[in-house]
Amino acid sequence: MSAERGTRLRRSLRASIIDGAACAAMVGFGELYFPAFGLFVGASPFQIGLLTSVPILAGAVAQMLAPRIAQRTGDRPFVIVGALGQALLFAPLAGLALAGGDRYPALLAAAALYSVCALGINTMWNAWIGRMVPVAVRSRFFGRRGAAISALLLSSTLCGGLLLDAAARSAWGAASGFVAIFALAGASRLVSARYLAQQHDPRHGPPPPRPPLGSAVRALRRGPSGRLIALLVLVMGAVHLSAPYFLPYMLRELGLSYGQWTILNVASLGTRIVSSPYWGAMARRCGNRRILQVSGTLLVPLAGLWVVSDRFAYLIGLQMLAGFAWSGFELAMVLNLLDVTGDRDRARVLSLYTLLNGLAIVVASLCGGVLLRHLGTVGYPTLFLLSSASRATIMLALGRGVGVRRAGEPSYATSLLRVLSFGLAPR
Repeated sequence: MSAERGTRLRRSLRASIIDGAACAAMVGFGELYFPAFGLFVGASPFQIGLLTSVPILAGAVAQMLAPRIAQRTGDRPFVIVGALGQALLFAPLAGLALAGGDRYPALLAAAALYSVCALGINTMWNAWIGRMVPVAVRSRFFGRRGAAISALLLSSTLCGGLLLDAAARSAWGAASGFVAIFALAGASRLVSARYLAQQHDPRHGPPPPRPPLGSAVRALRRGPSGRLIALLVLVMGAVHLSAPYFLPYMLRELGLSYGQWTILNVASLGTRIVSSPYWGAMARRCGNRRILQVSGTLLVPLAGLWVVSDRFAYLIGLQMLAGFAWSGFELAMVLNLLDVTGDRDRARVLSLYTLLNGLAIVVASLCGGVLLRHLGTVGYPTLFLLSSASRATIMLALGRGVGVRRAGEPSYATSLLRVLSFGLAPR
């Protein structure tokens, strides 16, 4: 590598770390507070379910169409324009905080456009960063970048919640708090877009043709990816029977403040960050598919445990358990998807998975909202227990044969014991 190319690469990698950290700040100040903002503008629990799920489906459809546009524009310009679009969307969101009337339709539309930008550029960014970062430095680079992202996501979530809570208690009211955090989110994404523009793309010439959609469908039907994706999609559907309705339950039924809600979010997020290296070590010891089975088992009781107690200390502990379980499941999901997909069909298979996942989330959220509307006062406990029961059924039905078996991998029971004993169980 020439000195000039080496200098350009170092500058691009440094810019990518700053871009990732600034993007995480946008999420912490903005995206994570969309459901709370929905409640602020008067949305019902059913509408919160729509606000949580419909944008995901819109983004999933967009990421299927985005490669056709990027084929003409190039990945780098497409990603930069999408990032600018996300940043600009926070201006009308801040305006909605001060406006009167029925603001929910505009909020839903803005959230959908935000998700279209986010998921629409995701595939293109992955392709771009894969070309830019040499294989020899990927592990070290993504470790540093991930640490910066985690730090900014955690700190921005905490600062945003405390700012919102302070505004709600002041004479200015919560509206000023939402204006402030959305302004910070938009500014963070503008910083991110600036540093995206400072990164280079080593590709020369037009991008290679994409494999046809039919090849991805055949891969799902004939290979191990079909069973894995069925499991992941159904689990996410079972989770979203109840997931969109925890926020209205906490803020309206339990009467928690914005500050208390933020503490619960930070407890979960912080535990995810801290436990991620541990799950990586467990994956190396037990194998990727065993970690998926174990972490999926830990997800089963989480929703149902919300009916046990409403004491704040108990809820903090429950959120920490949830962060631990989700950290393992998300890592295992990525590792197993890489295991069961080949280089040729991976992009298409993952695009199909994202679309199916979006559909499952919308359908499950709608079903949960309808049940909540008709069950009245017992709606929340019933929904939480139903979500846990659904997760258990799916893991029992599909969990055993999922993934790629590794030679010499321990049994499920041994893997579970090792995880729960923090690696102290014998080999």
